[in-house]
Formats: sequence, C-alpha cells, structure tokens
Amino acid sequence: MTASPSEQKWQRRKEDRPAEIMTAGLRLFAERGFAATRLEDVAEAAGVSKATIYLYFDSKSDLFAAIVRDTAAPRLDEIEKLVETYEGPSADLITLLIGQLREITTPTQLPALVKVILAEAGNFPEIRNFYRDHIIPRGFGNLSRVLHRGIERGEFRPCNVEAAVQSIIFPILMNALARNTFGELPQLDPDSFFAAHAEFVLRGLAADREA
Repeated sequence: MTASPSEQKWQRRKEDRPAEIMTAGLRLFAERGFAATRLEDVAEAAGVSKATIYLYFDSKSDLFAAIVRDTAAPRLDEIEKLVETYEGPSADLITLLIGQLREITTPTQLPALVKVILAEAGNFPEIRNFYRDHIIPRGFGNLSRVLHRGIERGEFRPCNVEAAVQSIIFPILMNALARNTFGELPQLDPDSFFAAHAEFVLRGLAADREA
C-alpha cells in the first residue's frame, strides 16, 4: 500500500528536517514578517509538529540565526577562500567577487533574508545584532583585503577603503532588495546592473584614472 503524501512527510529522514524547517521559516518570515510568524506556522508549513521544531531550535530567534548561517556562511567561506588563494591582478579579483555577489543575491534567498532584517531590526535587536556581528564583518572584510591588496601593489589608487567597500556592496544589496520587493522589472535587470556596476567600480579604483 502506497503511503499518502502526508504520511510520506512524516517518514522523511530526521536529518532532512532542519533544512525543511529553515526553508519554511524563511519563506514565512519574508511573507509575513518576523513578528507575525509563529513557530506553529513554521511547523505547519514544514509538515512537522511544533514539538519537532524544538528538537532543533530553541526559539524563533534561534531559528532565524540558523537560517542566516545556512544561507550566508557557506558562500562567505567560498569568497574567503578565493581571496586567500587568488594570485592574479586585483582588478580581476574584484570582478570575480562582484560575480560571486551576483550569484549570492540573484538565485538565492539572501535578499529575502536582508529584507526581513531591515524590516524587523528595530523591534528585534537580537536578529539585527547576529547579522551585524557574524555576517557583515566577514563580507566587508573580504572586500577590504582586496582593496588593500590592490593599493599596496599599485593597481588601485589610494582611497578610503571602508567607504569604498560600502560603495561596492550597498548598490548590490539595493538592487537585490528592489527585485525582491517589486519583482523582476526590466529596469532592475541584474545582468545589466552588475555589468555596469563592475565597470564603475574598476574605473573608480584604477591607479591610472584614464584606464
């Protein structure tokens, strides 16, 4: 006798459940907001009991922190490895990093995650603080190392590195948030945006301003 879809859900391997709970949680957080989403809602969307959620996550904030780690941390690991091992020109490394950021903010759930953080930061400082303390320093640090590398090698002009890093990252986040909010409008096309953004960044950083 074939099990029904609901029975099949309960027959899943236990190791699959945290990922399914996090997927359901992020979708509901993005749709309803952090405050309006209950763990009961996440449990129902994930096809598990509320008691099952507590086997893996201590609270709603703990669930959100796990979603942040699962969504952002592995990609930051990849970028850090690239920065540490790349031996070519710094301009090419910047281009590769912007390409990585495109891959992170286009097909993944990161824009939805950032949208939740921006919307809920004032009321839930614990989720703001987790992202601020564990994700932002790594993302900013990777780009800072590349800019310092380029300046030291004479490939980039001297500049305020912290300000330059913001000038690189924030437009990317705004494009991602706009697409997440308004949909895939032609004016927000990521291909055109990332190509133009990479050109602006490299021209602004070039040691030879006529390059």
